[in-house]
Amino acid sequence: MADQPPNWLGKLGNLLVPTSHAHDTPVATVNNARILDEIIASFQDSLRRESFGTSMLFNAHFLIILHPSTYEERQNAFPVIVNEAVDAFNAIIEQHRGEYDRIAPVASSWFFKFGGGREFSGESLTPADICVVGALTGILPGNASAQSPDKLNVTRRVKQTNRYEKVDVDLNAFQHIAFREPGAFVVKFGFEKSVATTARSPAVGVDSRSAAELPQSLGEGLARINYHLAELNQEDSYLMRDREIVVARKEPDNQHFPNYLLLESAYVSNPHLRIRYNDASCAFQIASFSRNETRVNEQLIPRSDPTSPHWQPLPDMAQILLNSMVTLNFKCNV
Repeated sequence: MADQPPNWLGKLGNLLVPTSHAHDTPVATVNNARILDEIIASFQDSLRRESFGTSMLFNAHFLIILHPSTYEERQNAFPVIVNEAVDAFNAIIEQHRGEYDRIAPVASSWFFKFGGGREFSGESLTPADICVVGALTGILPGNASAQSPDKLNVTRRVKQTNRYEKVDVDLNAFQHIAFREPGAFVVKFGFEKSVATTARSPAVGVDSRSAAELPQSLGEGLARINYHLAELNQEDSYLMRDREIVVARKEPDNQHFPNYLLLESAYVSNPHLRIRYNDASCAFQIASFSRNETRVNEQLIPRSDPTSPHWQPLPDMAQILLNSMVTLNFKCNV
């Protein structure tokens, strides 16, 4: 023992129990402010990325994915975070209002859904991680079971670059996330009434019925869809208030999307198709994503990928037939 160098016991102790270093980088904790900042950053990136020409466009749907322990710790604050986020969104929109002739969102409401998971899209989630996934409209699947290898094109922060980017996410990435009822929030837009007052004269060659002048979440709607489910011998009607809607099979995970027409039929895919009002052409269009037949006035509509819709004209008073069993009668109101 006498031959041992001085301090050897201390060095041995350091090997067994490493000493702390004052200059080690602290692990970031997730608090309400960090969650809010990530949601706002996602929105701001989408406004810069999606706006074009004279139209202000931005993401309206957000999935906020947290580690399960963080979800449990923060869940009571979710309603307050959503309120703060909406206030921030409206302030940002007002700040940029003078740069655009019109505000032209695809949806009619802000949609937020919080979920817990230990990994997402091949990346592990730690208690210090926040993953915000954004999209223009209700194409995010929640925790719906994926039936195909289709991918979704969404906005999210990429770890390698630490920036929000447009990326393709496999539908299977969502099936491990536990989205719960108390973590879903829908908030109607609060700027519709003042949209029209900001619109200037339409550009040359554009129909004078600009998007700012069209009804948005109003009683008359943009169009009405009367539908018949053959296997249930059931009829009903749907008022299209959003510039773009999704027609899908009625399932629990779709219930909170405000611009979904949900049909309780095994003959309807999830999603089956989208219908939109094209501001540039002042006309309605349709895109089908189903592996089964979709026909408009007996004409077969080609299937396209949900992330890259192949839009087809949708005339007024059109009959849309889904899988030979569900009939939609479309009538436009504009």
